[in-house]
Amino acid sequence: MVSKHEIGNVNLLSSALLLLLCTQLPALAAAEIRLKGPIKSTLSINQAMSETLMKSPRAASLRLQLGIAKSGLAKATELANPTIFMDNGYRAEFTYRYGASVPVEMPWKLAFRLLAAKQQIKLADLEIAKGLWALRGDIRRAYTEVILSQERHAMLSELAALYQHLQSAAEKRFIAGEVAQIDVYRAELAHTQASINREQMQEQVRQTKQVLSVLLGRSYDSVYEVPRLPPFHLKISNADYLPNLDNPLPELPVLINQAMNNRLEIKIATQSIATNGANLKVALGNVLPNPTIGVGSSVVNGPAPKPVAGDSIGAPGAPKTNFHGFFFQVFQELPIFNFQQGDISKYRATNRQFKAELQTQKNLVEAQVVEAYRAVAMQRQKIHAYHEKALKQANEIARLTQRSYQVGQIDINSALVAQQANVQVRHEYLDAVYAYQIAYTNLEQSIGGTL
Repeated sequence: MVSKHEIGNVNLLSSALLLLLCTQLPALAAAEIRLKGPIKSTLSINQAMSETLMKSPRAASLRLQLGIAKSGLAKATELANPTIFMDNGYRAEFTYRYGASVPVEMPWKLAFRLLAAKQQIKLADLEIAKGLWALRGDIRRAYTEVILSQERHAMLSELAALYQHLQSAAEKRFIAGEVAQIDVYRAELAHTQASINREQMQEQVRQTKQVLSVLLGRSYDSVYEVPRLPPFHLKISNADYLPNLDNPLPELPVLINQAMNNRLEIKIATQSIATNGANLKVALGNVLPNPTIGVGSSVVNGPAPKPVAGDSIGAPGAPKTNFHGFFFQVFQELPIFNFQQGDISKYRATNRQFKAELQTQKNLVEAQVVEAYRAVAMQRQKIHAYHEKALKQANEIARLTQRSYQVGQIDINSALVAQQANVQVRHEYLDAVYAYQIAYTNLEQSIGGTL
């Protein structure tokens, strides 16, 4: 029988424990937060591309090229500087001239240079857009690497757990005397191999995330999560990185026409022709050289026309004659040997080459669209087949063979082969997803826009 004294001690101990827990709860919560680490944000593919275009150093470097191109406008307004001169003919000619000369540029030359500078800015803007569009493709590919490495790690983790269950079943059957110890060893070896592959894939996940972080303009060790692929038995129409099999692809002629209108390579080739034409006009405008006009003051301070007898010319005290006036000069270079024939010939030849380049780009664009379209269509069909049959069948076979081994209906070899076949099917499925995403990215890159 418990005494009152013992009951009092128990109550006192309970109160002390309750007080200790109340005082330590904030510290325990903080410790739990530290153990869990920082809160990880979820990064979608659209957020990744938007963040890259806003914060990536590569994007910033590309955008700054526009300022270099705009400096051409300031350069186009540059005019030749005036010149001041002094001519002192002391005791030789007794002539002193002071003045300035100013090159006079024809107004059409300035207009042609401004037009060429504006065309160059348009060309630079297209080049920047091309670089940003290529960067978008790199981000999409890097994001796909993260998604697929994450899925492979999850698959290998699940496989390791299955092999662990298979090992447990083999150990139970060995203890019961139903199988030989070799079954335990083989199941243990399969579990070890799966664990090694899982750890290696964990490093692969970390590596792909670091590469994506650098492309995003973040620190390489930044913490974030990417969405998982939907479970194999669910519909995937809501995932923005898997094909929506309910919506058919646009027709190939529509995509080719869209590519001809959107591809930046074609726009750059067209703009290069316009820029080269503007430079040709500048060269034609420079055929007539600029005249130079000079004005100034002229002073003649020399001896008298007829010196007095006994006086020498220029001697001190000799009579002198002073003339003061102004002068006006015009210098005009004649385009005889240099009439811009080199630049004119170069720009005309370049124009022919740019026109040929335009046709070449159209041909390449059409080939790229056709190739990417066929790849996307093929991978869509392959993924559809995996979702309709292969994945479900492989999962079901693996599940049934494991249960069959547990109840002694099949041997360890059949169970291991079934699990390996299941892994192989899921590997091939993830390969198909990766190939689809790459083909989809290439198709978007080839048409110059989003689907």
